Amino acid sequence: RRGQVVALIKVGFLKRLESSTVAFDHSCQNLFIKLLTFIERHATSDQDRRRLDRWKDQHADVIAHVAKGQAAWGDDEEDAGEDLITPEMLEADEVLDDGTYRVGEIIDETYLDLDQLSRLIEILKEFTPEQDGKLSALLDLVKTDPVLRDHKLLIFSEFQKTARYLCENLRAAGYTNVEQVDSTTKLGRGDVIKRFAPYYNGSSSSELAKAGEAETRILVSTDVLSEGLNLQDATRLINYDLH
Repeated sequence: RRGQVVALIKVGFLKRLESSTVAFDHSCQNLFIKLLTFIERHATSDQDRRRLDRWKDQHADVIAHVAKGQAAWGDDEEDAGEDLITPEMLEADEVLDDGTYRVGEIIDETYLDLDQLSRLIEILKEFTPEQDGKLSALLDLVKTDPVLRDHKLLIFSEFQKTARYLCENLRAAGYTNVEQVDSTTKLGRGDVIKRFAPYYNGSSSSELAKAGEAETRILVSTDVLSEGLNLQDATRLINYDLH
């Protein structure tokens, strides 16, 4: 049974890595925080605290980087802001009973996991969009394909971080008529859909222009727009998660 759980976790991380390094990095950082919270919660003796303080000193750069990343992403419930581990997070973490669990062994294994995550995060923080071959392929396709160059394009990703990453880099490449939507987007989904697909949603390009609304040519979305919606103005659809 434990092996099946490990396999599920592995598949989840691989799916994020296939989607984008940004999604994978975010998952690594979230797991890093959860594991560090677990150790903070269970480091009760003076010896345990000294070991934890020593580990944190040795990995101060990674901890600072994760804290900065969480503050920058800063829009979901796992955001830790400037304090990587808050009192609320410690309070919410269940304390394991020594009589039921081998807590010392679990802590030892958790340190090993944190060491591995630290190595991954160190590698990922040096990775830039310019090194991202998959992103470059998408930008080249949008720029050179005669259909994508002039017509509506819908880009799907399962992961919020990937969708935002794509939107940011499409705008950085000079595309101004790009919009992005996910479960946390504050814009009304109906308005987003109408700006992208006015014809199939009872409007038109001229009506949008009269109302002073910019028409969207490229829409990047998670599965919040995956079912029962009129997006037929799109000429092409790209599932970015496919490697």
